[in-house]
Amino acid sequence: MDALTRSLATRVREAVDDAGAVLAAPRPSNGVLLTRLADLGRANWFRGAEVVLDAHASAGPLLPSAAARWPRQLRVAVVAADLSLAYATLRERARQWPSLVHATDWELQHRRGAARVAAVAASLGGLLIKAGQIASARPDLVPAAYVEQLAALQDRVPPRPWHVIAPEIARALGRPPAEVFESIDPAPIAAASLSQVHRARLRDGRAVALKIQYPDVAFMVAADLEALQSIVDALGRLEAGRPLGTIVDTLRATLPRELDFQQEGRSMAILRGALAHRDDVVIPAPVEELTSERLLVMELVEGIKITDREALDAASIDLTVVARRLNEIYAEQILVAGVLHGDPHPGNLLVQPGPRLVLFDHGLTLPIPDEMRRLLGAIVRGQARGDLDAMRTALRGAGVRIDEGTDLNGLLTLMSLVTGHRPTGFVGDPKGAMAVSLGRLPVELILVGRALGLLHGITRQLDPTLDVLEVVASHAARAAAS
Repeated sequence: MDALTRSLATRVREAVDDAGAVLAAPRPSNGVLLTRLADLGRANWFRGAEVVLDAHASAGPLLPSAAARWPRQLRVAVVAADLSLAYATLRERARQWPSLVHATDWELQHRRGAARVAAVAASLGGLLIKAGQIASARPDLVPAAYVEQLAALQDRVPPRPWHVIAPEIARALGRPPAEVFESIDPAPIAAASLSQVHRARLRDGRAVALKIQYPDVAFMVAADLEALQSIVDALGRLEAGRPLGTIVDTLRATLPRELDFQQEGRSMAILRGALAHRDDVVIPAPVEELTSERLLVMELVEGIKITDREALDAASIDLTVVARRLNEIYAEQILVAGVLHGDPHPGNLLVQPGPRLVLFDHGLTLPIPDEMRRLLGAIVRGQARGDLDAMRTALRGAGVRIDEGTDLNGLLTLMSLVTGHRPTGFVGDPKGAMAVSLGRLPVELILVGRALGLLHGITRQLDPTLDVLEVVASHAARAAAS
């Protein structure tokens, strides 16, 4: 199936699902049904515009020059215009004719908008997927429907062809690859937004993995940041109380680390050292003399994907032990060692017999400042004791602005950002809006919350009965005693 056919199939599926949701929703009056059908028609017009853009892009090869940014920006602009107009229409309709707008109308639009954003991010890849992943960890900023849809995004895109990648390896090495490598497998073993990974063998016989940046990554990053900024600017005018710009701010703060593979190699070495006393975790060692800003060479380590239950069972690996070990390793990182592997999605976590966990992709491995580490421990201990005052104090100390009127729901929302999941007792607003004003959270806190949210999802797949709080609290107590 070619790209245009996939695009058309996706838009048709969205339209059919959307129509089904509209027709199945309770409707107090015929007037409400008519306005919902009008909203559906407007959304379908924008879907059609997106297919037209895809048809135009598929008419020729991808453009390698600066002109290549326009198809991406136009696709994003269509979705941004769709969302802006949809929410502006609902808001104005609610002001002029309140009887025509109900909680269901907001929920229908949230679901429609979330599907649109997730689809364009999955299609275009790049920073749009990263932005979606960050947004999915911020239930204070986006409605629940967006959190659910965007959480399913994985940071992976179709790989670039070998004829594009091979010259980049030579350029990064500064010499012909044959002088360094006995062989390089042209078929990648992984592909992501900014780079892809290939198996190789050094001339001394060592098996290694090569992580190479895409040739146009600097341009793609600039174009996507510009497109994302336009989206948050447009939506920010409609939702002044939601600081959506923090999503772009987070990307701007973390991208320099992800684009510098020498920094990633150093981060791998730091985390290897911090966890060197454990024999149940493996972090590939970088080959420093061959690593540059755009090429990372590391030892080749293999295993079973952590969410592949069937393969884990076949290898007689206990899923409960894996789940507990996973949470122990990350609790020790954050609360004891003060360093975090910040991108633990399932594609970056493998399991070997033992079981041992293998941690890949360290572009977002970063230090946790001592004060932040101490406060995170206080938050966990407060949660374990059910001490709301202790949690408030620790959150404020971590740089989170908590309004004086913040209620229990608001505090639990904050806790969901730090612990990665909503604690028992959370009651969401039916429109998906959170009754708390947070301002801008520290980047470290955002990344911790996102990482723990990913871990929570993996843990639920491996052993939903595991008491994660008990595991983490024990490490918080150990950190406090040290």
